[in-house]
Amino acid sequence: MRASFLLLAFLLGACARESGDASQQSPPEATTVAGNTATAPSNTVNPPMPQEKDDPTNRPAPASPMQDVQLIEYAIRMPESVPAGTVVFNVANAGKEDHGFEIEGPGLETTTQLLKRGDTAALEVNLKPGTYTAYCPVKGHREKGMRTTVVVR
Repeated sequence: MRASFLLLAFLLGACARESGDASQQSPPEATTVAGNTATAPSNTVNPPMPQEKDDPTNRPAPASPMQDVQLIEYAIRMPESVPAGTVVFNVANAGKEDHGFEIEGPGLETTTQLLKRGDTAALEVNLKPGTYTAYCPVKGHREKGMRTTVVVR
């Protein structure tokens, strides 16, 4: 009988809290019924999260555009034009001989190390608009056709 009374009191209390003003509610109460403790469900709503602020210092840096360059016997396979700004050339020696990659143009002359067959290298450069020449710096390769013109826009 006592257990029935406590259960009835618990249910009436829960109904009264649901119909009342949420700002005047008391915290959930623990009730013991037949040796088991139960807590009334909370009707309080989590407070809203503050909006995230757009912090320009917290943004990841944009990735530099990547351009694939393939070196083979006496040819360079790469795009004829690339965007101005920082560019990463992913250079791969797909030929049988040793090769390298050099690019020169307005205010720039840079090269990779010598690449053996199957080697790769990344060359990051800051390109200004203009016309550049890319070639293999290995003696005699440029003269055999391992050169190309690249337009930077």
